Amino acid sequence: MILTGVSGNLGDAVIRRRVLEWSRPAGRIHAYLGRTSSGWVEQMGLRDGETPYPASQRKLWLRRLLFGRGKRVLVFDPGEVPLGREHLKSEIMFFAIVLGLRLRGAQVIRPPRAVGGYDLVTAFFYRASARLSNVVLWRDRPSLDRMGVGELAPDTAFAEPAVAGLPHTERRTLLVTMRGKRPLPSDAWFEGIAAFARDQNLRIVTMAQVDEDEKRCAEIAARLADAEHLPWGKRSDLEQEVAVRLLYEECAFAVSDRLHVLILAAKAGVTPVEIAPSPAAKIRTHFATVGYVDVSFDSATASANDVRAFLTAQTGRNDDLRAKLLAAQTRLDRRIERALTSR
Repeated sequence: MILTGVSGNLGDAVIRRRVLEWSRPAGRIHAYLGRTSSGWVEQMGLRDGETPYPASQRKLWLRRLLFGRGKRVLVFDPGEVPLGREHLKSEIMFFAIVLGLRLRGAQVIRPPRAVGGYDLVTAFFYRASARLSNVVLWRDRPSLDRMGVGELAPDTAFAEPAVAGLPHTERRTLLVTMRGKRPLPSDAWFEGIAAFARDQNLRIVTMAQVDEDEKRCAEIAARLADAEHLPWGKRSDLEQEVAVRLLYEECAFAVSDRLHVLILAAKAGVTPVEIAPSPAAKIRTHFATVGYVDVSFDSATASANDVRAFLTAQTGRNDDLRAKLLAAQTRLDRRIERALTSR
């Protein structure tokens, strides 16, 4: 398995841990973790008998993968795959690895991914490697259409178990958490969210699921009257994950431009909403994969009343959302189970 990632992005860790959980029935785990932190390793939750390999042991991991005895299954990491020119060398290497594995009868599985940056030559080698793989899943239609190999499947986070939390009618919290690297939303955005919260008698809370969003969450709380910011503080990544997921269980709505914030919140009974200036297509297309539409709103030129009206239109959608989430989880679990047992 490849379980590399960056500490501080809790959603990325969650989807890799889910793939790890899927893979356990297939055999003994040898997980390449790369250059990462102790916090990332803790979030992965490897068990006794499962072997982690840091970057310093990459050659050992590769040697055991390619030349060790017994049947081999290589499971790639889920999430966004960057295919810019700077990743050409890596994709050539992976093509050679996959070719060698397939020649020895091994199985290669690519959990749900999406295309990030794109370069024609890099994509050529990825596409060739994907065509040699047994299972190739894409988590949004644009990625599948661009690569032309594989099949559409929900994002891995949709396979997280649903959590009941508080009954939706008893929830009195509106979560707001936005990316720190994007422009601060407009005054109308703040006014519209505040007005909706007053309409619904909701308290506003900000909390980061990605460490680089911590400052932005504090800024948003300062701009919204009576909003409360819950800081990351000295919590470890795993402790912060527990904290944010407990918060989701008491939230009625979540406003964010982070895909995995909205998916994990939705799995805890929250109504997910993206309201952002010129939002990327990512959240809209990934939720469309599970049949849930009208989740995103471009607030770049919107008035406060427009923002308020879009949020108001999201009320009462929970039964439909819950049904689509259950269908997505079942579909994904069955597809991966079939892939790992068809040897």
